[in-house]
Amino acid sequence: MAEELQKDQVTRGQFLWMGALSTFIGAVLTIPPAVYFLSPSIKSVLQGQSDVPDEWRELGSVFEIPADEPVIHLVEFTQRQTYDSGQVGSEEGSITNAVLVSWKDGKLPSILENRSEEQEFSSIEVEELEGKLNVMSNACAHMGCPVRWSEVEKEILCPCHGGVYDIDGRNMGGPPPHGLWRYSFRIRGDGSIHVKHEFQEEKTGGKPYVV
Repeated sequence: MAEELQKDQVTRGQFLWMGALSTFIGAVLTIPPAVYFLSPSIKSVLQGQSDVPDEWRELGSVFEIPADEPVIHLVEFTQRQTYDSGQVGSEEGSITNAVLVSWKDGKLPSILENRSEEQEFSSIEVEELEGKLNVMSNACAHMGCPVRWSEVEKEILCPCHGGVYDIDGRNMGGPPPHGLWRYSFRIRGDGSIHVKHEFQEEKTGGKPYVV
C-alpha cells in the first residue's frame, strides 16, 4: 500500500511543469483582453497615434486678442470612439478643448497697429505673428485642472494646487513640472488662427492629462 502511494506522488519536475503550463494558459486568457483595453494608450504613447483626426480648427482672429491678457476659446474636435472597432453603425463623437491664446510678453505686435482687418498679411508678416503668439492648453501641467487668468495678479493660476504661470505659460511657481502645453497652430493671411489637436511637447516630455 505504501508503495502505491509513493508512486502516485507528484515529482518536483512534474509540479514545476504544471505550474508553467498554468501560467501559460493564464497568459493566453488574460493578454488579449488587456491589449484590447490598453490599445488606446499603446497607440497614443508608443505609436504616436490619436483617435482625433489630423485636422485644423479655427480659433478666431489675431485682431481679437488684447495686448495684456489671454483669451480663452473652446474648440471642438471630431473624435473616433476609442474602442470603436469600425463596425457598421458606429458613430463619431467630439472632444472639446479649452485653448488659451495670448501675445508673448503681453505686447501687441507692431504689425497690428493701425492695421485694417481687410488687409491681407504677407507670408513674412504671418511668420512674425506666429513667432509672437502663444496658443496653450488650459489644463495645468501638474494634474490637469483648468487654469484661469488673474486680472489682479496678472498671472495664470491653477485653483487646485497653486500652480502659477506667466502670460506666456511659463511655470513661475507651485507644483507644475513645466509650463503649459502648447498646441500646434498656424495663422492664415486673413489673420485667422487655426489649431490642431497636437501638442508641442516640453523637454520633460508627456502630454496633458486633459486632452
